[in-house]
Amino acid sequence: MILNKFVFFSVKKRYFVYHIDTTVCAELDNIALTILPELVNGGPRELDDKYGHMYPKSQIRRCIKECNELLEICKFNKQPVKYKHCIQHFLASVCLHITHDCNLRCEYCYADAGSYGGERSLMGKEVMTKAIDFAFTHSGKFKEINIGFFGGEPLLNFKRIYEAVQYAKEQAKRINKRVTFSMTSNAVLLNPKIMDFLNQEGFSLIFSIDGPKKIHDKMRKTKNGGFTHSIVLRNLKKFRKKYSDNFTVRGTFTRTTSNFSQQVLFLNDQGFKHVSVEPAQLDEKHPHAISHNGAISRILYEYDQLAEIYLERFNQNNPLHFFHFDQNLRNLLHPVPKYTECGAGGGFVSVIPDGRIFPCFETVPEEKNCIGHVDSGFDKQKRRQFQRMYVDVKRECRKCWIRYHCGGGCHAFNIRYNNNITIPYKPQCVFIKYRFKLAAWILSEIAAQGDKSIKKLKTHLEIT
Repeated sequence: MILNKFVFFSVKKRYFVYHIDTTVCAELDNIALTILPELVNGGPRELDDKYGHMYPKSQIRRCIKECNELLEICKFNKQPVKYKHCIQHFLASVCLHITHDCNLRCEYCYADAGSYGGERSLMGKEVMTKAIDFAFTHSGKFKEINIGFFGGEPLLNFKRIYEAVQYAKEQAKRINKRVTFSMTSNAVLLNPKIMDFLNQEGFSLIFSIDGPKKIHDKMRKTKNGGFTHSIVLRNLKKFRKKYSDNFTVRGTFTRTTSNFSQQVLFLNDQGFKHVSVEPAQLDEKHPHAISHNGAISRILYEYDQLAEIYLERFNQNNPLHFFHFDQNLRNLLHPVPKYTECGAGGGFVSVIPDGRIFPCFETVPEEKNCIGHVDSGFDKQKRRQFQRMYVDVKRECRKCWIRYHCGGGCHAFNIRYNNNITIPYKPQCVFIKYRFKLAAWILSEIAAQGDKSIKKLKTHLEIT
């Protein structure tokens, strides 16, 4: 139920109210579930008389007091500072598609095994240096620039990565700025030399692994059909043991591997501290696509089971790391409205091996998303389409109660599946809402155990 910017919902026999503008969420008992809508709607003052046949009047009066405190203290009655969307011209991060090739042939790959539908290629030194120069030239007020490496599999072009890091550090020093580095890799090609380099340069890292051997090897084979799970797991454990566990492992699930709680549990039980398992993004006709209602319902059921496991493991002092619950719990504990999903095309762009510029790595499969070239600069009109995007511009999002929690979803998915940047990708919307509700339930169950449990949760979530 939506009432005057308030949304009332229930999860697993617990009731909640959510304020759309501030994203503040609170649990309600049965009495508050009756009284709060009355107060929000300017109902009669004599609520203890109106509902005295349902609840003791003393409880009603106490509830009225608590609900009014909720409205006054918990920001429900305060309008947030009116958001004014600023067009971001300066670059904070540039992702180099250092390869358009891959050593794997994952069945659910949206990038056509790293080729993105074109010829397989590696980024040359000239394009690499121009892309880094472009990043610093357009960095404006930003004192720190992140250079990311993506593919395909970026480690197929490790020589160029090494050169890019040295060059970027030189340029940053020359203009008195800082530079950081990041990379997403399938981890198959990790070796001691590469590990030393990544650690020495302080890379932020995401490694792909789909959990248990049976699931991983079903989807993530080499181009010759070889299995990769044992190689990847061995390499990640070596890196963790010698250097750090501060990296993210990311799995993917599909319609045919929808029991993804197994993936989450496996990755946690291997001792990884940052775990994300995401739905595959595929054309609805793809055999692994999560598109029809039956597949979506199966995924929601799995999220439901995972929420139960998350709470169980927390109570056993063996908490689960799962990005989508962890992040939602952080947002519930410290609500801050979000007006855009990301800075794609504004503060963040991607450059592919031929020098063309795209808003982000997700937008590369569709050539129409190209917004410029490192030689000629930005196509300002095409870039502006992405720069101006925020949740209230997306007409379908304006009707959605959770819009300021999610920020309007992924621009690339909207274009890919709806051919319109303003129309959100429906399965993603369904998952976002359901994960948020389950996180609210998890938090309510933990809060019921007292302040000590909340403190333990904050420690787990690394909230200081």
